[in-house]
Amino acid sequence: MECARPGFGYKLDRGGGGPVKARTTVIVVCCAAALVAGLLLLRRSDPDSPPPSEATAEPQVHVTVSDRDTGQGWFLMVSEEIAHRTPPDDVADCRALHAWALREGALPVGDTAHTITFSAGRHTTIESTYVRVVPDPTPYPAAGGAPVVRLRCLPEAGATPPFPDPEDVDFRVNGDARPVTFDERHHVGPGSDAAFDVVVDLTGTTGPFAYRVEVGIAEGGGFRMVPVNGGDDVFFATEDGGGMGYWPATTTWTMNPTRTSTHCPAASDPGPDQQVGCAN
Repeated sequence: MECARPGFGYKLDRGGGGPVKARTTVIVVCCAAALVAGLLLLRRSDPDSPPPSEATAEPQVHVTVSDRDTGQGWFLMVSEEIAHRTPPDDVADCRALHAWALREGALPVGDTAHTITFSAGRHTTIESTYVRVVPDPTPYPAAGGAPVVRLRCLPEAGATPPFPDPEDVDFRVNGDARPVTFDERHHVGPGSDAAFDVVVDLTGTTGPFAYRVEVGIAEGGGFRMVPVNGGDDVFFATEDGGGMGYWPATTTWTMNPTRTSTHCPAASDPGPDQQVGCAN
């Protein structure tokens, strides 16, 4: 779009003010139209940019199974098929292997830390946090296979993975679904998230099961519940699978000095001197 163009239809009259005023008005209107057109063109050239809105600025809540202490070792439950998968070459320690295993479909067991993360597109303060953990009726997707194999990771041979202290448990998914309010304040804003961990006791149910983590926040003098993970708030967990003289099949990854794996079959009532036929 051109704002001043030969033959536009106005001539400068140095002896009077009428044509000049008229031409000035037209130029202003024309340039404003060009500016609007330019902004529309810029908007269309970047279709992936979401329109600014109050919703995108509001505090968001993301909950994950925590990677706290996973660098020191851990175990999860997986299907036979997942147990025999090989992680990518860049998975070089137990923390990275933990993240990979969860993406593949591994399930947490026992007392498990969960990380609650706040983010926001504006600066604000979360004054307190309401949390409740409840069972959910969503069925476990059978296509993934039954989680009957222990998947372990050791940073080096002989390491002992840490586990949360039972006294640190905040919630019992199969017990009293009592909410807990955490009074710690969290300051969040663009590029500045805040997070804290809660420990959930996942025992008490045989086989895989679903549960949800509900979160509410006190902010700006008000309180409201906030969708967790954008509404995708169902988690799955399972039982350990061992006990009463039964040892489930186990796949162990040892990360140092070189990454190796060992697969051991399930065993019932193994004696102290019984050798289980494990294979690399």
